[in-house]
Order: sequence, then structure tokens, then C-alpha cells
Amino acid sequence: MRLFLFAVAVVITAAFLLVDTIDRFLNRAAEPAPVSKAVLAFHDSLWIADFHNDALLWKRKLAVRTTRGHVDLPRLRAGGYELAVFSVPTAYHVFSNYRRTPALGDVMVFDAIASRWPAESWFDPYRRARVMANKLREGERESRGGLRVVLSREDLVSLAAAQARGDSVIGALLSLEGMHLAGRDVAHVDSLFAAGFRVFGIAHMSDNDVGGSAHGWRKGGLSEFGRRVVARIDSLGGIIDLAHASRATIDDVLAMTSRPVVVSHTGLTSNCPGPRNLPDEVVTRVASRDGMIAIGFWKAAVCGNDAEAIARAIRRAIEVAGVDHVALGSDFDGAVRTPFDAAHIASLTSALLDAGLTRAQIRAVMGENQKRFLLAALPSAH
Repeated sequence: MRLFLFAVAVVITAAFLLVDTIDRFLNRAAEPAPVSKAVLAFHDSLWIADFHNDALLWKRKLAVRTTRGHVDLPRLRAGGYELAVFSVPTAYHVFSNYRRTPALGDVMVFDAIASRWPAESWFDPYRRARVMANKLREGERESRGGLRVVLSREDLVSLAAAQARGDSVIGALLSLEGMHLAGRDVAHVDSLFAAGFRVFGIAHMSDNDVGGSAHGWRKGGLSEFGRRVVARIDSLGGIIDLAHASRATIDDVLAMTSRPVVVSHTGLTSNCPGPRNLPDEVVTRVASRDGMIAIGFWKAAVCGNDAEAIARAIRRAIEVAGVDHVALGSDFDGAVRTPFDAAHIASLTSALLDAGLTRAQIRAVMGENQKRFLLAALPSAH
């Protein structure tokens, strides 16, 4: 018994140290350069949205400003955001054999323990998703009206109207990152939809039972189970996210669905080569389906550590996809270092102006495109 208790203590201590270290040292932002008053005035006129952050993963409260990481409600407000998509990673497997991955390869076990999540979620990706969905609702309650979860196009219309009246409220959308559905049960899609998820990412850092990842060993396409999952997401009015998906999975999804899809955080290989980034041909196909390409803020996505590198990537995406199909997908709090945090997103507005984008193009990319896309793609409340 003593040996068992000692082992448990060691695991819990290791979990706290690992999660704390990752949050403290990887979720960092550089000191942003000063932004002129003229740029700030223009920035304040923008409707700003971001397709991807991982703030729910960490031991922080959304409603409280902290010195760690990139995102919390006060920093979103300081940056002038109107909408943020909160991603829920369900598993982070060190190894992947496409069919099954040993639980010991899933380092999110440590995060679940360190965050004091219910024990039943420690080894269950589906239950982890439910825990983080509840965390967003908790943030909504604690914000006292400052954060509002969006479930439908009617909710988004109401949110935008409130913001136009001057209400200080930010919209929040729930996104699943990786369809690691324990038990291979399609009914989990329905229950996650009922829990508030509206964006569904097929893969994350490894292959899973639904489909292949760009990081996976096999990098296969959709499984038969995966085809049933995609069909169910479509029937509910969910939005498919192809970030992290293998090329075969992307091809299979685009062949199956007639609904617009999003790539929530990525780069382009024609601007920055890398296994996660997309070739121009895929970018063009997604755009031709009224989809969205959201550009990430970390080095591997844009081949640089500053706002200017992000602006170059956005400019290239506009050249390939057209300005109406490009958005922001920061990957804030995704264990990545970025040039600024959410409070200093005006640094990107300044860099886009310096890169020669017009004010109309900047308005589109910074959030108007995402608003238009979601008004078309979100399900109706009726």
C-alpha cells in the first residue's frame, strides 16, 4: 500500500510540474512593438475574431487576467476582440498506430490530473471534452455578461447587435480538436453538440479512429467509422475543421460534404514549408467551397517570430485563396510562442498596414470574414 501511495504521489507531482512548466515556458509572447495612435484608432474600429485558442486547457480562470499564457477575458477585451473560438484538445498522443494508441502515450493524462478534473476524465478523451465545455460555461457565468457562448446564427446576430449598441461582450464558440471518441460511438457527436460544440476537428497530433493526422504514422484518410461521424456532424449543422488533418483525410472530407469547412490554424507551404501547412492546391479547394483558411501566429506556421511574418503569411493566403477566405487562427495557448498575446493584437493590424494591405482587406481578415462564414455555417436555433 505504501508503495502504491508513493507511486500516486509521484504521478501527481510530475503532472503538476509538467503542466506548470509547459504553461509557463511555452505559452509565452514577445514584448510587442509600440503601435501608433493612428493605427490604434483604426484597430478600434475593427470587428476582431480568432478561430483557435487553447486557453481552456490550462489551470487558469477565463474571467481573471493572469501573467501567464496568451488568452483570458480581460486580455481579449483589451485587444478589442468580438469573438473567440475556444478549442478543446481531447488527446495528445506521443505515439500513434491509427487504430489504437496506448493510454501511456497520451500526455493529456497529466493535464487532467494537474487540473483536478474528475478522475473518470483522466483516461477518457470524450469526458475531457465535456469537462472543458463546462469550464467555458463557468467562465461565461463568472464574466457577469462579459462572455457569451454562441450556439447558433441567431446567437451571433444577437451578439453583434449588442456589440453595435456598445455592450462590452465577447462571443465564445466551442471547438473540438481531435475526434478521439472513446468507444467508437457516433452518439457521442450528438452529446457533444448538445454540450455546445459547433466546430469539430477531425484530427490533432496523431491518427485516431475517425481519420488520419498530418503528424500520424499512417496518415490515412477517413475510416468507415469516420465517414459516419462526418455524416452525423453534417446532419446536425456542425462545422468540420481540417487543421492537423492528413492530406487523405482532407480529400475524403471534401468529397463527402457539401458544407463549407474551416482550417482553423495553419500556414501555407508556398510561404512556409512544413508538415502542418497546406499546399496552394488544397487552399484553393477549401476556398472554392466557401471555406476559410485561418493563419496561425507561431513560427512553424509562418516561418518567423514577429508580426511581420504573420502579415506575410496572410498576404500569401489572400493571393492564393482570395481575401474573402482568409482569417486569423492564432493557436494562442497551444504550447507555442507568439509575437504578442491577445491584448496586443493591434501589433498585427500595424504589420498588415505596413505589408500593403488595404483597410478593407484588413477588416475582412481580422474578423468580418469569420462573422460572414459563421452566419452562413452555424445551425439555426429553430
